[in-house]
Amino acid sequence: MKVCIIGTGVVGSYLAKELSKENHEIAVLDKDLGKLEKLKFNYDLLTVNCNALSLECLEKVKDFDLFIIVTESDEKNLAISLLLKSILKKEKIIVRVSNEAFSLREFRTFLKVETINVFSEVKDVILNLLKYPFALSVVELEGEVLIFKYSVTLDDFLAGKRISELKELRDRIDFTIVAIERENEVILPSGKNFMYPEDNVYIATRKENVFNLVKSLKISFSPIKSVFVLGYSKACLEILSLLSQQENLKVKYAFHDKKICEEISGMFPKFLVLHGDFLDEEFLKEEGIENSSLVISCGESESENILSATLCKKLGAKKVCSLISRPEYEKLAQSIGIDVPIIPRKLLASKVYRTLSKRGILDVLELSKDLDIVELKVDSSLVGKKVMEIEKPFLIVAIKRGNEVFLAKGDTELFEGDVIIFVEKKR
Repeated sequence: MKVCIIGTGVVGSYLAKELSKENHEIAVLDKDLGKLEKLKFNYDLLTVNCNALSLECLEKVKDFDLFIIVTESDEKNLAISLLLKSILKKEKIIVRVSNEAFSLREFRTFLKVETINVFSEVKDVILNLLKYPFALSVVELEGEVLIFKYSVTLDDFLAGKRISELKELRDRIDFTIVAIERENEVILPSGKNFMYPEDNVYIATRKENVFNLVKSLKISFSPIKSVFVLGYSKACLEILSLLSQQENLKVKYAFHDKKICEEISGMFPKFLVLHGDFLDEEFLKEEGIENSSLVISCGESESENILSATLCKKLGAKKVCSLISRPEYEKLAQSIGIDVPIIPRKLLASKVYRTLSKRGILDVLELSKDLDIVELKVDSSLVGKKVMEIEKPFLIVAIKRGNEVFLAKGDTELFEGDVIIFVEKKR
């Protein structure tokens, strides 16, 4: 497919890099020649230096099939999409937006473009941290099945166990070990694999069973009752708004700019707003950072977010997360103690991968940097086969059959019309 990316900011550059590795013809359009030349030097793609609000400019990419518009301005993105639709009659358009109103279904239907709110993933991550405090991340499938990730500790029930040893527990509570992350390796497991301390383990179960399973696996956790928010950005305001809607949650906020603190205090009167340097160890100690269930570092500066989250973890905060703009920093952040790196651009990348997906794939969702969750309609070659009979480089997690979604087992037979949901390593 011929894909045109309009905008060479953080998101646009990342998409250009990722998609150029695959068999797609990529064009990147921007009026910043310096950014274009940097991309062209490192990757195999076409660069177009012009202003996308000009029809003459858009004519240069009129032969492309999919347009991904990711400049920093909602209004500019929407204006470009209207030009593409009305003048060039383009249909496949993905538009990055930050205003929640532009994400409404009615708005998307009216414009006939796909809009993606860059902050929606951030809010989903925070909500899942509050709902499932034992997990480092959570992915929900069809509203019925959860895949959660947690880190095995030395005293855990799973530490040192072979997956086949869990059969008795699996007979009582339906669940599947979906993947194991160990150092720099990702394992799609079988019954013979062991789980060790410091492994990150992905577990799938039905939503209603998750807390019973966590109890049976003896995973210890405490409800999140206090949150400390550091920094200032658009994403930070979205997070604070979300936290203000939660009941029985104590929220502290800290920033070095007094004017901003006064603004936040006026917007969220129930929060304790602190004027101070959140990179100052003594300031954090004085404000009881060690008593925080969760620290969210979400300012404009990626380096400050990483440093402050790492410092808070060192000082005793139970769980820390950091807003990170570069996906390539994800593993680095985790290696220095950040429990949950939050990377907004993954939502946009995931949507693009879905649009470009092949093999009759219905949907693609990112589980981690190295793993995708894929939906695939069962074809005639699979009908009548049992899951255990399918030779595959992936792990089947669940089956969609009509309106029902259930976890797959080895003896589950596949029928016409079924959709299999599986996890595979990124290519």
